[in-house]
Amino acid sequence: MEGLRPHVDIVGFDLSALSGWYQSRNAVRLAGLSPQPSGASAGTFNTQKSDVLAPWDVRGDITSTADIARRVLANGKFFDSTLADFSKLDAPDDHKTLFGLHTGMRGLFSLAAEAQEKTTTDTRRAFLDRRFAEGVAQLDEFLQGMDLQSLTLLKGEKLTKAESDVAIHRGVSEYTTGIVHSGEFDAEVASLTGDVQFTVSVKKSGVTTDVNIDLADMGATVRNLDNIAAHINAELDAAGVISTISRVKIGEKDENGIVQGNDFGFKISGVLTEQISFSAASGAPAVYIAGVSGIGDGAAGQIVKLTDTAAAPETGFSRRIEAASDEVETVKDDGETKTSTEANPFTISATAVSADGGVYTVGTTGSNVDGQIIKGEADLVLQKHDSTGKLVWTRTLGAAGEASGASIAVDGDGNVIVAGSVSGALGTTTALGGDDSLVVKYDSAGVEQWVQRFGGSAADRVNSVAVASDGTIYVAGEAASGFGNQAHQGGSYDGYVRAIGSDGAVQFTRRVGAAGDERASAIAVADDGGLLVASNEDGRAILRKYASGDGSSAAIWEQDLGDLDGGRIGGLAVDGTDIYLAGAAGAAFAPSAPVTANSGGRDAMLVKLSDGPASSIAYTTFLGSDADDSANGVTVSGGKVYLAGKTTGELPGATLNGSRNAFAAQLDATTGALDWATQVSGRGGLSEAAGIAVDAGGDSVLDALGLPRGAVTYSDTRVVTDRSAVRAGDHFYLSVNDGRRKKITIEAGDTMRSLTFKINAALLLDGTADVRRSTEGDRLRITPKVGTTIEFFAGAEGRDALSGLGLPAGAVTKTTSLLDKDKTSDAPPLFAMELPTVMSLTSRDRAAAAFKSLENAMTVIQRAYRDLTTPQAVKDLLEGGKGKQGGTVPAHIQAQYANYAAGLSRLQGG
Repeated sequence: MEGLRPHVDIVGFDLSALSGWYQSRNAVRLAGLSPQPSGASAGTFNTQKSDVLAPWDVRGDITSTADIARRVLANGKFFDSTLADFSKLDAPDDHKTLFGLHTGMRGLFSLAAEAQEKTTTDTRRAFLDRRFAEGVAQLDEFLQGMDLQSLTLLKGEKLTKAESDVAIHRGVSEYTTGIVHSGEFDAEVASLTGDVQFTVSVKKSGVTTDVNIDLADMGATVRNLDNIAAHINAELDAAGVISTISRVKIGEKDENGIVQGNDFGFKISGVLTEQISFSAASGAPAVYIAGVSGIGDGAAGQIVKLTDTAAAPETGFSRRIEAASDEVETVKDDGETKTSTEANPFTISATAVSADGGVYTVGTTGSNVDGQIIKGEADLVLQKHDSTGKLVWTRTLGAAGEASGASIAVDGDGNVIVAGSVSGALGTTTALGGDDSLVVKYDSAGVEQWVQRFGGSAADRVNSVAVASDGTIYVAGEAASGFGNQAHQGGSYDGYVRAIGSDGAVQFTRRVGAAGDERASAIAVADDGGLLVASNEDGRAILRKYASGDGSSAAIWEQDLGDLDGGRIGGLAVDGTDIYLAGAAGAAFAPSAPVTANSGGRDAMLVKLSDGPASSIAYTTFLGSDADDSANGVTVSGGKVYLAGKTTGELPGATLNGSRNAFAAQLDATTGALDWATQVSGRGGLSEAAGIAVDAGGDSVLDALGLPRGAVTYSDTRVVTDRSAVRAGDHFYLSVNDGRRKKITIEAGDTMRSLTFKINAALLLDGTADVRRSTEGDRLRITPKVGTTIEFFAGAEGRDALSGLGLPAGAVTKTTSLLDKDKTSDAPPLFAMELPTVMSLTSRDRAAAAFKSLENAMTVIQRAYRDLTTPQAVKDLLEGGKGKQGGTVPAHIQAQYANYAAGLSRLQGG
């Protein structure tokens, strides 16, 4: 196969190797009369016919890495759990198991060897990585089924305690704003010299007290931060409120624990018995756009708040939300070890605002985010930020395969509904085939209420979600097969709509479209409760209205808006009887004469329609440049229509910064005329807005004070299933000194502390589980007692709690203590392969790191094998013997060593 070549390691000659060989050879000679393990000798398996050499033994035939690579690429088989190749060997099962493990590891090693080469193309490396991922999955299966009797072999490190990577922070009753003032701390704050009025609402013992603050009551007192804080505190104290506010320096502490600079803000010092929220006397619209900054593995989520929307918008804040990076250790060509950081992607697909000004986003991550460890390749992430951009909480779905979020909606009770797709295992749900459609409901605190997974035998997904006033949830999507008593109608995909009650019960499913290729792209609830569904059908934009009560009645009306000319549907919004459809289209898209014509190529587009017994088109307009433009989201508020999307050019009145920008635009809802457009760049000059939301009162004096609109959240829930990717029912197993495996199951409501009770009940007196508190949060810690080995085993496929908690799938052991130095363990010897949790070949550096890790792991397997097959007498001699130690080396031994040293010297010199 092209691109494959044998791998050759060139190493320097180790002078200690030959002397070590001589000592070993001499020890074997001296131990010749010692009994050997049944069926084995040092380095061979005895069969009924002949001796079989270990696969790494240079006396035998060693298959080249190129040949091994060809084999595993051809058949995809790395590990044989049945050990069929070794069935005829007259050897202990432990020996056969190590043979099988080493053989499979060489398959992985061979792919890593090619992937790390400079001449390997990215396309070839991607192909190798796909097969490598299959091999790593087989490795995990092999290790889980491995039952060694004479030794313990760990995939990871040899540890003296197990500690979860997930840390659950308890939170403190404090809230620190961003920068409110830069300069001398006692200088007047220019942004707070005008009309500053707001209300602090304090709820305690079920009673809410409103404290009105007006800085005009300060009279001629200079409005610096200390004086403003003193005034607020006086008003709070007069109302019997314990919480206070103070000036604080903003920034990172240096090595001396001091914050440098002259940036200042406020800190709220509260108490748990008082819930504080803020509201302004008046406010203007604030626009939030959310999407992606950067590209590829370097992509991150991006949230931008725009204020002053009545004229030219200003950026209130811009937040980049990143997934955790991987540290990759690489051996360079000159032999030097280099540690590099490689980013992982995180994307935001949609956004929505809550009634109190909170900002929700849903997206997808390929790595850990906000301290939560994902279990699969990618996971859905729901986050809430407050109006100042501070993160309030993060929720990961906990999919063991892949999950992504595509749409989000907030109902009248503050519940959050997210929708998208999922593949692989997810809790107790059933995988139906390919990507399945997904809908999840959370309450306002981010606690999951229920999850709906549905679809056919082929791929399907939800593209859009909307909520009616009675709490009924409607989703629109696309399916490549039939489901819900609806047969597949032909074409690649059928559009569909599903109605789900607020309790998660399915009400109906209907097909959208005919026999062509249809994708239901957007859904909204009409002013009279009907359902509006926009679909792309064979390249044409179709808008229909259905009655909301059933899934069988014909459409009330239908509008064929015409050929999108290579474009797409981006969103749907409703304001009374006005309907707004946004997306992207070419110049041939002409539902009506455009208010503003297409600028060339593909532009963002907006169509306004009027609802009624029939529909009518009010106007069509384009927003674009001479490059590629599209609208991915639309919303309407206060007589204005807001669009968000991407552009690779310059929109009217805006400037391109980089090569692709996110944009937001405001248009007059009545006429379609453009008020303004603004473009926002991202990492490397690349960004894109995927969604847009408007908070009608989000731009207020609270921004100048750095205070959030709505309630201040001091702390989050401490429930494990809320704060990690672990789901109720996930589990793992543990055993003590190779004893019976005991199951530890995570239940709804479990905290780190309650988990310690379960683990301690299983350990009895053989170890302890406790909660270690740190600045990062509470971590679960498990420590064996002296002379004890505790081994951890992953739970069932898709239900493993070890991966979600960040606990090692291996063993922890403590053989000695300072108080009991001579204590030994009866547990079998333990060998740690120290393989990393994640290995991939996606880049040359990662391939080199995987190559090195596998090389080291195979060396450990060889050591373990030698430990099994080496007679005890030889071990004793090699370790110095159990008899007399120390003293003078006999003269004949010194003479022999001198002869070997002289020979080595001649070899080195020649």
